[in-house]
Amino acid sequence: MTEDRSSAINYWLAVWHLNQLHACDPTHGEGRRMWADAALYALGQAEANGLDKTTAAASRFRLRANVITDVGPNGDPRWDPDALGDDILRALPLTREQAATWSLTWRDRPPSEILNLRHCKNLLIAAKSIRTHLKDATITTNIDQWLAFWERLP
Repeated sequence: MTEDRSSAINYWLAVWHLNQLHACDPTHGEGRRMWADAALYALGQAEANGLDKTTAAASRFRLRANVITDVGPNGDPRWDPDALGDDILRALPLTREQAATWSLTWRDRPPSEILNLRHCKNLLIAAKSIRTHLKDATITTNIDQWLAFWERLP
C-alpha cells in the first residue's frame, strides 16, 4: 500500500471486521477458525500500520475467546484457553495490586491512570468468557483475582 498509514489502518480494519463477522457466525462451524485466522492476520496488519497495541490486543483476545467458547480448543495455541489467559495476563499494563488500589478511587486519578484502568478492563473482557474453560491452576487463580474487582474498573 502506498497510501498514508491511517488509510492502511482503515483498510485492514475493514478486512478485520468482515472476517470477524464470519468467524463469529455459527453457521460456519469449524470453518470459523479459518475466518478467525484471516481476521487475526488483518488485525496484525492494522497494528503494523499504527493501530494501538491495546485496541488490537483486546480485539484479538475477544475473537480468540469467541472461537474457544463456541467452537472449542483444538490443540492450536491460539485456541487454547490457558494460552489465551496467559496472553491476557501478560498484556495488562498494571500490576493487579495497582489496579485494585486505583480502582477504589479511579474518579480522583489522573487521566493517564484512568486510561490504564480502562485498558485493563477491556483486555479482561475475554478472560470473563473463557474462565470456565481454564485448566491451569495458576492462570485460573490470577484471572479470578483480576475478575474479583473487574466491576470496579472504569
